[in-house]
Amino acid sequence: MRRQQHIVPALLFCFVFFSQPAAAAKWEYEITPYLWTAGMDGDIGPPGRTTSVDVSFSDYIGFIDAALAFVFEARSDKWSYGVDLMWVKLQEDLDLPRTTLDAEVEQLLFEGWVGYRPDAWRDLRVVGGVRYTDVDATFDFVGLPPNLNVGDSFADPFIGLEWRPRYGKWEFALQGDIGGGIEADFTWGGLVGASYQFSRRWSGKFAYRVLDVDYESDEFVFDMFLEGIMLGVGFKF
Repeated sequence: MRRQQHIVPALLFCFVFFSQPAAAAKWEYEITPYLWTAGMDGDIGPPGRTTSVDVSFSDYIGFIDAALAFVFEARSDKWSYGVDLMWVKLQEDLDLPRTTLDAEVEQLLFEGWVGYRPDAWRDLRVVGGVRYTDVDATFDFVGLPPNLNVGDSFADPFIGLEWRPRYGKWEFALQGDIGGGIEADFTWGGLVGASYQFSRRWSGKFAYRVLDVDYESDEFVFDMFLEGIMLGVGFKF
């Protein structure tokens, strides 16, 4: 029920902004599946009993059982909107002295945003949106009940700036945003990257992305810093 309470405002935001008429503007649409080689550094767990996490991507990738990540974006001369979805399922069996620990973690990160370029700005846009996070972790000590299940979901608005200049077949990106204050105490993110247009429809993309989330409730703490290289292939239509 808690997940539904949070995802409804996020979907409502997307419907309100993304259903606005395109008027006579010329729109360009692009979908980009990507891989984010992010490591994790921070604290997670129940308040007072959190676990410190410091995992590089080379260690993290060994736990991945399934994953999905893509960005969809629509852009005109003045307006833009898009969604970014990343879902990952981690699973690992650990042999303990008296039992086996079966650990499973699912994490969903969803962002929906709208951007606007004022007339006086050339390649710079103001962006605003909502960031939704869901974390669900289950720890099963085989033969030793009960299982331990921790996690939570939360959504917060964010606002930032996006600079996307183009030079021939190259497009560069510099983005930054801050958010939180509704459920998370504070969030911020940033990205610097570039893409190369191989053809009219296809492009290769790479970037360095960071995301910091500071969330604490009566039942769950998620104070995490993620950073790493993003690699993707864009398709325009």
